[in-house]
Amino acid sequence: MRAARRRKIAPLLPSEAEAWRKDTPLLIGADPEFVLIRPDGKIAPASRYLGGVGGAAGSDAMLIGRRLMYPVAELRPEPAADPAGLTAGIRRLLLRAAGLVRDPSLRWAAGAMPVPGLALGGHIHLSGVRLTPRLLRLLDSYAAFPLALVEDPAGRGRRPRYGVLGDYRQQPHGGFEYRTLPSWLVSPAAAKAAFALALLCAREADALQDIPALDERYVAAYYAGDRAELAGCLDGVAASMAATASYVALAPYIEPLLDAARRGATWDERADIRVKWRIPRL
Repeated sequence: MRAARRRKIAPLLPSEAEAWRKDTPLLIGADPEFVLIRPDGKIAPASRYLGGVGGAAGSDAMLIGRRLMYPVAELRPEPAADPAGLTAGIRRLLLRAAGLVRDPSLRWAAGAMPVPGLALGGHIHLSGVRLTPRLLRLLDSYAAFPLALVEDPAGRGRRPRYGVLGDYRQQPHGGFEYRTLPSWLVSPAAAKAAFALALLCAREADALQDIPALDERYVAAYYAGDRAELAGCLDGVAASMAATASYVALAPYIEPLLDAARRGATWDERADIRVKWRIPRL
């Protein structure tokens, strides 16, 4: 449930650190969120169109006061071995959702906080890799920090209550869910970059030596939304990734995001995500 998102880094229990098998293939999954916004700026409850928490395209629960409500839409694609496969699965679910949400007046929005006070997440699931404090810090450094540099300035309100660095949750399938990221559902390019960065961390956990999430300057800059300070870690992160064996295959997904971060470009949380995902609008 969304009300219980925050979790601080702590030493992992043996059962958490060992909840994997060496013969399990490395797979990546996700459960990104988005909202349906009416012309008056208010949220149309996703449960009205997509049903409850079950299913591949449904809604997410949120405790508002004492009432359990389902305002946020959530996609739950099948896991995949690479960014392109997972992105294709997400687009299929968006097409399915489009067949259920038949109101042409609604805008579909994603990002960190497209509606003031409502934080969205782009949780990433990894299986077939050992969960360790080091891997969580790598995900913070190589996924959360670069994405924070291209995030809409309106999204800074998501932190620090949500978007806590190192936030994770164990999953029944034996993998874990990295919960720090905002909803990268803003575009296929942002989604592919998030997946590729997470996969690189999982594949190259021993090779990546630069870990800016261990530097209090960058941690403070991340929570404060200080792009100028946080951007100071970007060159080191890029060089460390480029030196790994996995980078050549993942670079086409990662480098557009790094280029946007260097240019100071940010995504627009006011935009309708269907445009970039090529989802027909009624």
